[in-house]
Amino acid sequence: MKKQVVLASCSLILGVALLGIGGASHSQNAATIHAVTTPASSGLAAPEKVDGTNTEVQSVTGNSTSGKVTYTNGANTATAATYKQNKYQSNSQTKSSFANYHNVTETNGPKITLADGTKAVKQGVMGHVYIQWQKNGWDVTAVANSDQMGTGTVNSSNKAATKVANKVQKTLKSTKVTTKKVTHGDVVVYNSNQTKPANSISWQQGKKVARVTGVNAKTTAKIAKDTLK
Repeated sequence: MKKQVVLASCSLILGVALLGIGGASHSQNAATIHAVTTPASSGLAAPEKVDGTNTEVQSVTGNSTSGKVTYTNGANTATAATYKQNKYQSNSQTKSSFANYHNVTETNGPKITLADGTKAVKQGVMGHVYIQWQKNGWDVTAVANSDQMGTGTVNSSNKAATKVANKVQKTLKSTKVTTKKVTHGDVVVYNSNQTKPANSISWQQGKKVARVTGVNAKTTAKIAKDTLK
């Protein structure tokens, strides 16, 4: 009788042990974690979140050879900014790709001087005023509506244009975008927020071409700053 009790106890203990092993295995399978796609996991240098804002990644597609990151502002589903990058096999392909983003800096037009001594040229075209200058291999264009320049004298208009350009220059300096070394760089910044991502910062580094577009100029510059190496 003792022998039967001992065998029964052993069977019960073994059964509990096997149940425990099976239960642990099932639990581990149920807890499988799926990786989240981020710019970094796709080989893209763009930030997941923009410092000091509620702008963050909404979607990531592609990879380091050809990739895109879309940003939104918090609960707002509208696109706030977009980052794109491409890598090419040849210098000619790279140059041709960057040319699509490059705004040629004009040399004809009224000359103005920015606060840091940078020389710029002002032009008025179709309801807008463009102030352009070059800095450290970057071509910069500040854009304002013509009605923001006032209706006074040429001198007052030039002063208003200089004020707009200084504002843009200050944003670029604070984010250190135009201090980054690039093969070529291009910046187009509007004086006021746009309803669509009209502000753009594009650059070529070696055989890589990248571009950030955004609704807000400072947010666009911050994304470019965090991406540029």
